[in-house]
Amino acid sequence: MLKNYFQIAARNLKINRSYAILNIFGLGLGMAGAVLIFLFIQFHLSTDRHQPDFDRMYKVVLDLHLDEGVEHESGSAYALSTALSQDYSQIEKVGFISKLPNVTLSANSGGKVKRFIEKENVAYADQGYINIFSFDWIKNNGSILLSEPFTVVLSEKMALKYFGTSDVIGKTIRLNNTNDLRIVGVLKDQNKPTDLDFNIYISLPTLKKLDLTNWPEQYGWISSKNFTFVKKTKGSNSADIEKALKSNGTKYYGENSKYYQHKLQPLSDVHFDERYGGQIRRSILWVLAGVGFFLLIIASINFINLATAQALKRAKEIGIRKVLGSTKGQLFWQFMAETALVTVLASVLALIFVMILLPSLNNWTHTKAFHFGMLFQFEVVSFLLLAVMVVIGFAGFYPAVIISGFNPIAALKSKLSTQQIGGIGLRRSLITVQLIIAQILVIGTLVLVLQLKFFKNTDLGFDQNAVITIPLPKSDTLQKTKDALRNDMLQYPDIKSVSYQYEAPASNMGFGGSVRFDNRAEWEKFVIRDRFGDENYLQTYKMQLLAGRSLMKRDSVVEFVINEELMKRLGVRDPQLILGKQLEDGASGFKGDIVGVVKSFHLKSLQEAVEPCVIFANPKLYKEVAVKIDTRNLAQSIQHINQAWQKSYPDEVFSYEFVDEKIAKFYEKEEQLTSLIRSFAMVAILICCLGLYGMVSFMVTQKTKEIGVRKVLGASVSNIVSLFGKEFLILVTVAFCIASPIAWYAMKNWLNHFAYRIDLEWWILASGGIIILLITLITVGYKVVIAALMNPVKSLASE
Repeated sequence: MLKNYFQIAARNLKINRSYAILNIFGLGLGMAGAVLIFLFIQFHLSTDRHQPDFDRMYKVVLDLHLDEGVEHESGSAYALSTALSQDYSQIEKVGFISKLPNVTLSANSGGKVKRFIEKENVAYADQGYINIFSFDWIKNNGSILLSEPFTVVLSEKMALKYFGTSDVIGKTIRLNNTNDLRIVGVLKDQNKPTDLDFNIYISLPTLKKLDLTNWPEQYGWISSKNFTFVKKTKGSNSADIEKALKSNGTKYYGENSKYYQHKLQPLSDVHFDERYGGQIRRSILWVLAGVGFFLLIIASINFINLATAQALKRAKEIGIRKVLGSTKGQLFWQFMAETALVTVLASVLALIFVMILLPSLNNWTHTKAFHFGMLFQFEVVSFLLLAVMVVIGFAGFYPAVIISGFNPIAALKSKLSTQQIGGIGLRRSLITVQLIIAQILVIGTLVLVLQLKFFKNTDLGFDQNAVITIPLPKSDTLQKTKDALRNDMLQYPDIKSVSYQYEAPASNMGFGGSVRFDNRAEWEKFVIRDRFGDENYLQTYKMQLLAGRSLMKRDSVVEFVINEELMKRLGVRDPQLILGKQLEDGASGFKGDIVGVVKSFHLKSLQEAVEPCVIFANPKLYKEVAVKIDTRNLAQSIQHINQAWQKSYPDEVFSYEFVDEKIAKFYEKEEQLTSLIRSFAMVAILICCLGLYGMVSFMVTQKTKEIGVRKVLGASVSNIVSLFGKEFLILVTVAFCIASPIAWYAMKNWLNHFAYRIDLEWWILASGGIIILLITLITVGYKVVIAALMNPVKSLASE
């Protein structure tokens, strides 16, 4: 019997090819969108969950309870890491890691020296870090790897990059052209989602040898590049550890302990908590899950509309089957078999779509995590099977009930009423649901695009255009070399300005702290941010001076340029009145006079409010040279800079990055979300168009004779198009009235996450409605015009 069901189903689909193609294509698109979203969500939810005992692993984060609010810090000090391993019996293991950006590494391979700039994948790590996390080793030099100075662990990818082989135990690579690191281990390349994807681990004792200051003993040496991880003992409570940390605050921070509150962040939350540098909010994943669900819903609605519209053509077939003895149950399962066959074919098409779109998903997420093999994972196969079953049940049940319930006599006489095949009202409701979902997605996409455009085009308070930054060699700190490089660069007329700095004005730089103004007895109640740059810093970024002057090149005298926001926080309104006043920067310990006030500028992304800031020279911390260039001949400008660089640093790798590209990275998450929502909105619109086509096909079939009569009586094509257009204009209007407040509420909540945002004005909502209206009219108009142009004699002769 089952075989017979599917044979008949295949024959019916072959006969009704256009109906089958529309359904398979629509369902395939919806299922492909759902699978892509599932892959994206699964990738994020599985981040670092492959670690054994991940539920006992935590990252130590910090809440700074200041007078003006709480600041969240993802980093911690090495001194605290040492204390955790010694003072808390509830903690089984402790690991510390420190990111090392823009490092030069070189290797002698086959008699040839290879030099590379590694920008983000290198870190100092202690032995505890290696012990706390699970690594897949290709080779290692015993169980103790990073306990000795000048040792290093590489990933297989990096071993092949430097030596062309993974058999590199005992070989050396050179750090910043000064110190050799002995390779003691090779790791397999990481192929599972992780936020801890480093390819080179240098032993932390190496840093202690290179930096002879007392940073290992300073609890206040907190940076967003330094992280402590702990693994608690079985049965212990993280809340008890946090209480113990708080009670020991005086031991670590003295009288300032009230400001410091350490927390244990579960490893499973690290990826999602944006307060501490997380990559994506869980709420965004649930929104995307909703989008995937709605794609399946609107694709299933299409199936229902097309199936019930097709029922008129199959009325006599059903009537004959009933007269010949087919029961209602047999007809029900016959149609469900057809639905199953269509859905299975659609799932195959969906997989083809997914395979085609996987590279795009990698581009959207800036990863290489999505590949063909993922489609055969148990979770993905299970999801696809579940989606197939849900679609078969949801899309097939109602049409199967309707068709199997036909009155055989009415079916044979072609006298079925619209109520017997589902009714126009139901189809209107289903189409309206589709239009609501499509309008919400379109309005959401418009808001995302406009907010992203706002981010990119808003004046940051300085000129980031045509400025490139070059990481300075860590091996050379001589000022005369820097002066020579600057002078060589400025010999070229296309190079406008050269400045040494720690980072650009807007960056993730975390330096800052308390401030004392004009020899007041008390420190101010707020914190400030530090920016380090030389006497050309303001000129390079064209920062607007409101009063005073820029910094001057001096060896011993400290000078400060403050921003307008700091001036206002200090209670001064006239910038001229603050010049010459003394300032003490608590973070650096520097004291000096205020010599200038610049217009406030954004120190971070537009997601955060402008903060009080001080700019001063700190040559020991300069790590970049910023160069303002003439972009009319960009290639020549870069060549000139490279020539000057090679003259000063012949053994160093030349590498550069545009400042505006760095700033654009602030908004990678928003860019990613916009790309995803925009793509799935287009899929939803395409599916919706198929649904509209099915609806108008049904209406045209119902009104074929009416169209013929109207044409005989003199109606024009435009009159007939208007007849159907009014129907869909009402549906779009109803959908807009429902979708607009939902979209407004959702996007208003999303925009509230940003300190600076667009206004959610009425025209944005109206634009979403107009876009859907135009698409609806085009889709409906195409089918109606074809019907209106039909010869009325054929229309009236149809049975």
